[in-house]
Amino acid sequence: MSHSLAHEPLVTQERTRANSYRLLSALYQEPTEQLATTIEGCDPAAYELDVEQVEATQADLQGLRIDYARLFVGPMEVPAPPYESVYVDNSERVMTESTTAVEYAYRTEGLDIDLDEPADHISAQLEFLFLLVVTEIEALAAGDEETAQEYLEKQYEFSRSHLGRWVGEFADNVTAHARTPFYETVATETVAFVEGDGKRLRERLETLGDAGIEAALTEEDHE
Repeated sequence: MSHSLAHEPLVTQERTRANSYRLLSALYQEPTEQLATTIEGCDPAAYELDVEQVEATQADLQGLRIDYARLFVGPMEVPAPPYESVYVDNSERVMTESTTAVEYAYRTEGLDIDLDEPADHISAQLEFLFLLVVTEIEALAAGDEETAQEYLEKQYEFSRSHLGRWVGEFADNVTAHARTPFYETVATETVAFVEGDGKRLRERLETLGDAGIEAALTEEDHE
């Protein structure tokens, strides 16, 4: 059996993770008609999110834009700042040590996150994790188990060191202050997925240990 066929079940699983990070990243950008179309076109089986509930709670576009601006932008006090620096550095400003550390992580991977926001914005961090998962998938498809495990470790380390440290408090702020069920749902789905994925990543890496991905796949096949 070829490496690509042997890894096919895992590739399918990883694609649902990648899709979930990509969709969540989009949901924390300013609402547009295109986003609404994207949500409506989601296949629930392709995500580790309750996309049907996300779609069901969509309000009119203007209402979403107003709630988005009030929650995340201002101009008055922002009840749910979408920046790591606010939570980790206890700062009222962005572009702190946390921002610099996140920028370094992006540069190390040679990635330019296309977002007109500081690097520690939640949308940027979710997009970065999406790209790390995609690189892992490409390695799996090529039978490159060493690189696949390396990028699995990078996902875990980034989540543990950055997004996983503040997503819970951020989501609490969103659910406490959102005036649309849509953003309450998005926040609930975000924290459940990110925290759950972090735990699963840790467990997978512990299972892999020195055995490698091939051994882990064999073990899964016998369960």
